Amino acid sequence: MRKDIAFLNDDLVFSSNGDLLINPSDEVHIEDTIKADVGWWKDNPIDGVGIIKWIGSPALKQKLQKKIQIELESDGYKVSNPFIKFEPNGQLLINPNATI
Repeated sequence: MRKDIAFLNDDLVFSSNGDLLINPSDEVHIEDTIKADVGWWKDNPIDGVGIIKWIGSPALKQKLQKKIQIELESDGYKVSNPFIKFEPNGQLLINPNATI
């Protein structure tokens, strides 16, 4: 399980004694990787799925599943058959089925 500094509404969260709180961050990390496009991260410029490019492209479902799997596995996650569904209203549903 990965951990990171806790945020709430883009603000740091502190404990009652003034220390920064630490939360599990796997869910946020996975979401960030799916949202990020190549070049977004200075320390890893080839990381990212760039999900915005895939919106409205149901014919590319298998390629998107593979891209998600490759990117998350390169970050150390175990990915088992990502679930992707393009809704008729244009909404894209993703369950990466990723674990650490």
